[in-house]
Amino acid sequence: MELTPKQIEVVDSVRTEDPKILIMSGAKRAGKTYVALLLFLAHVAKYEGQGLSFILGGATYSAIWRNILDDMEKVIGRDIKLDKKNSFQLFGNKVYVFDGSKSDSWKKARGFTAAGAFLNEGTALHNMFVKEVISRCSYKGARIIIDTNPENPAHPVKEDYIDKDGQMLASGRLNIRSFHFTLQDNIFLDPEYVESIIASTPSGMFTDRDIFGRWTAAEGAVYKDFNQEIHYVDSVDLEKLNFVSYWAGVDWGYEHYGSIVVMGQDNQGDIYLLEEHAKQHEEIDYWVEVAKDIKARYGKMNFYCDSARPEHVIRFRREGFRAINADKAIVSGIEEVGRLLKLGNLKIVKDNVERFQKEINMYVWNPLTGLPVKQFDDVLDALRYAIYTHLKPQRRKTG
Repeated sequence: MELTPKQIEVVDSVRTEDPKILIMSGAKRAGKTYVALLLFLAHVAKYEGQGLSFILGGATYSAIWRNILDDMEKVIGRDIKLDKKNSFQLFGNKVYVFDGSKSDSWKKARGFTAAGAFLNEGTALHNMFVKEVISRCSYKGARIIIDTNPENPAHPVKEDYIDKDGQMLASGRLNIRSFHFTLQDNIFLDPEYVESIIASTPSGMFTDRDIFGRWTAAEGAVYKDFNQEIHYVDSVDLEKLNFVSYWAGVDWGYEHYGSIVVMGQDNQGDIYLLEEHAKQHEEIDYWVEVAKDIKARYGKMNFYCDSARPEHVIRFRREGFRAINADKAIVSGIEEVGRLLKLGNLKIVKDNVERFQKEINMYVWNPLTGLPVKQFDDVLDALRYAIYTHLKPQRRKTG
């Protein structure tokens, strides 16, 4: 099978330098995970028939299947069946599969000696889990392979491992070797695809991380590509459009603003924030009446709701609304909204929004946490819930 020059560089390092901990970080779709998978398979095969234990870790079991096991089945030419211990046989050895995103995930890796590990999406794993897995790999010649997308430069994966690239053990063996990938390193990607990805990736942190693979702190405005000359439209402009679907996003609040946003998609695929409803100090009865009015004017639609107030979601359902718990992924959701802004596919009806106009310019990153500051985010949270949750089935079909 053909590899990119960057992937060959990584393989050559394993052959000549034999690092105990091998880390590949950088841009999405750059080829990190695939070469990590091949190297893990080669490492397990080196101990063929010896009945040793190996660890395969990822954020969730579904992510492990999606990112690793599906491709592993294709490479080895057979189906993988996990037993009751979430393990499977590979080359006469046993691979234990662990989800490692939670604070107590490290406990799953206790109790046995491993001859190697493959940790996928390193920054999505809990730091204690990463450390425990590394400590479990005490068999002579064990290797730990980690692939990850970049995050905040203060992330433990970077500070504890990547920044220690070249570290040697007392035995003379190389302890840590790290490799940095950019999108351009994957020479097998179609040039038009690369051009499209670059054009649709939000400016600032997302371009730094997703295209150039940089460990960049989030800073400044969250939606850097918002341009009022491009993204605002007037309600009169809607008269010439043909809308094919409507849905809503709901962010509960009291001291903070509660908000409901109504979204519409036209037959050209553009998405519109049609109207916002934002109020402080209102109880659930008020929001029920708002939703009834929306439903009366637009018809039945999905209301993608903040799951933090399950009693409110239940009330909506009892009132006959299609209330669905929203996917509240913060950074991924922001990236999806930012992508639509970058492409010019998200429009805001300016005369039907008021709170949005204030929040869009005040919504900023906290450089210490890598997440937005929890201010001026109420309508924007409802917008994120609406867009990210509604478009998720579409992403699954095309991704």
